[in-house]
Amino acid sequence: MLVAYGPEGQTVVASETPLEQLQEWSRDRRLQCPNCRGVVHLRGGGAKRMQPHFAHQRGECAWSTEGESVQHMRGKAVLARWLKGQFPEAQVTLEERLPEPNRIADVFLRHADGLCQAVEYQCAPLEIEEWQMRHEAYRKAGIIDTWIIGSNRREKQEAFIDAVLQMAHEVLFLDSQVTPPRTWLRWPITRQVAQEWQSQVTPQARRMPTLEGWVGRQGYGATLIGPLHDVRIDREGRLLHPVRNRMEERGRLLQQMSQAQAPEPGLMAAYLRTYMDESIVHGIIVPLLKSYLLDPELLQRYNYGRGLPQRPLSTEDRARVEKAKVWLRNLGQKGYTGTRLQEIARELPFVGPYAAFASYMELLVTLSGGLSQ
Repeated sequence: MLVAYGPEGQTVVASETPLEQLQEWSRDRRLQCPNCRGVVHLRGGGAKRMQPHFAHQRGECAWSTEGESVQHMRGKAVLARWLKGQFPEAQVTLEERLPEPNRIADVFLRHADGLCQAVEYQCAPLEIEEWQMRHEAYRKAGIIDTWIIGSNRREKQEAFIDAVLQMAHEVLFLDSQVTPPRTWLRWPITRQVAQEWQSQVTPQARRMPTLEGWVGRQGYGATLIGPLHDVRIDREGRLLHPVRNRMEERGRLLQQMSQAQAPEPGLMAAYLRTYMDESIVHGIIVPLLKSYLLDPELLQRYNYGRGLPQRPLSTEDRARVEKAKVWLRNLGQKGYTGTRLQEIARELPFVGPYAAFASYMELLVTLSGGLSQ
């Protein structure tokens, strides 16, 4: 256990108390279990290079957490610090004994307005029935529970992990034994979002080297890999990450775009700015899209300068295409080579009516062969 009572009945957190003081109290048998009030002793710390913690004489306490792994002990301490950093006004305690639901929460938060949250760090196997019982007990007690899973279970197909994912629409795996602590935030995504993400093959479009896809029993999903400090938790127990927020916003916009009757510059700009520079969005894509919407069939009639059967190329159409080529050449002088413009075109969403515009841009860049490559 990481928490004990000191000589004056005060709460003593092993990781927050000088080692010399803990050793003195332990020698004098002045540390007590917060549950059974039995004497506990200091273990670890110093040259042992082990997380400082407290232990009973074997078998003394029914509430004892002894026998837990080093991973679990460190994880609880890591999560407590993580939560204190986000909620400095809340009371954050380790190993809080709760009369209801009659268990010890790994980390417990009590907010100033009375809202209570429990964060459980699960490193050992857990039967789904046991998880359901614990989750329901927290719910009945009015406590918001968030389950974080040890990274040792990340590659395992376990029913309780699927249940957490289904309940919360996300699951966080934590490796507490590296510095900084490392996380894998997993959540479900639609097949369309998965395919769209996979199609964004250029570095400029993806820009997320720590993002992985996965397919599980519940369908498609995404996993963000990174340090714990990139992840936040809100008062409802939801896990937040800025990259995930952008991806989910892209998913919502992509759905709207796939169902649109015609391309909309505002919707296109809102989608692209989640991963593309504003200068490209408003300096290249939006003006080109507005021009395209004036005459979506222009390049079809142009037909590489040959016109169509039974419909010779008009002087007006030729002049409009030449004007577009000049505009693109001017972009080349600003550093946007033909190769870069083709990359940008391939980053455009290929869904609904927007697919035709993406093809339009690629063809227009190809026709402007005078661009510097």
